[in-house]
Amino acid sequence: MTRILHTADTHLGCRQYGLEERREDFSKAFWQIVDMAISEKVDAVVHAGDLFDERYVSAEDLRDVLQGLFRLKEAEIPFLAIVGNHEQRRGVQWIDLFAGLGLAVHLGPEPFSLGEFAFYGMDYAGRRELRLPKLKEKKSALVLHQMLDKAQPMQEAELKSIDMANVGASLVLLGDYHEHRVWHEGDVMITYPGSSERWALSESSPRGISLIHLESQRLDRRELQTRPFVFIRENEDPIKGIDAHAKELRESVVAVYLEEEGYTIREIEEHGLSKGALAVRVRDLRRPDLAQAEAQGVSFEVGNLDQKIAERLDRENFSEWTRQIDSIVRDERIADSRVDDEVSRYLEKVLE
Repeated sequence: MTRILHTADTHLGCRQYGLEERREDFSKAFWQIVDMAISEKVDAVVHAGDLFDERYVSAEDLRDVLQGLFRLKEAEIPFLAIVGNHEQRRGVQWIDLFAGLGLAVHLGPEPFSLGEFAFYGMDYAGRRELRLPKLKEKKSALVLHQMLDKAQPMQEAELKSIDMANVGASLVLLGDYHEHRVWHEGDVMITYPGSSERWALSESSPRGISLIHLESQRLDRRELQTRPFVFIRENEDPIKGIDAHAKELRESVVAVYLEEEGYTIREIEEHGLSKGALAVRVRDLRRPDLAQAEAQGVSFEVGNLDQKIAERLDRENFSEWTRQIDSIVRDERIADSRVDDEVSRYLEKVLE
């Protein structure tokens, strides 16, 4: 029986909320993955993209990844990977560097044999519908870093689940979506492992990895021990909610969903920090005009902003480049910290 560890979206180097402690958390999660791979004696680790959070990697994050990869090499466990959108560079990729050192395999159009299975990969190819390969081997796996329609049914996705049954693979291993999911299209199993650390407040479920038996498609989950997040929901008084969770707050990240008036964001943050929290993040769900007034001391009438911007772009007759950059800036799926990189990547492609 051939068994792999499937992971993705480790986002090493993510200095979340500007905190060094959170950067270290993402590295610790990666080291746990390495520990699990060795203790479970898997035949390979398959990483489906976004090993790093950015294309520009610090010496600390490079060191942390190399420590893990060298341990896997010593245990004779191959590290098979593709490139995600966060780390993607022009030209040589980080995974190419690791492959050159004998520490990794950059999956691509040529098969990598693992037992009786052939592994193929495609690096992140943008937010557009893709032309997928037709694999010849019945026992094969395809690794992608893209969004599947079933993962976010209310938004546009590059991958159609119905097309997965026609690629020829028996297993499609995905990255990009940060929650664990499994679907079947005919005889094809399609799965996301989820991120290894909480990259956004919406990621409230435990983080983990998937152990997959290739022949039987049996999937077992293993949970990662990550920094606790305490969620104060919108139906709770934020101050009383923080007090009620006082025993859990030490060095945790507190996420407060603020729906009622009565407290300012600063009051909530200061109260949580005074109780020992590492960080306090407030998601303001109040009326947009009230939230904006609190932040800037002004009031205004809120309309359909996206529609108004689109109408103005039409009137001004801007170029396609401008329109594409505007769509990147306003894409809710792209974190604010990633906008600059996404715009740069788009410009690099159109100027090639």
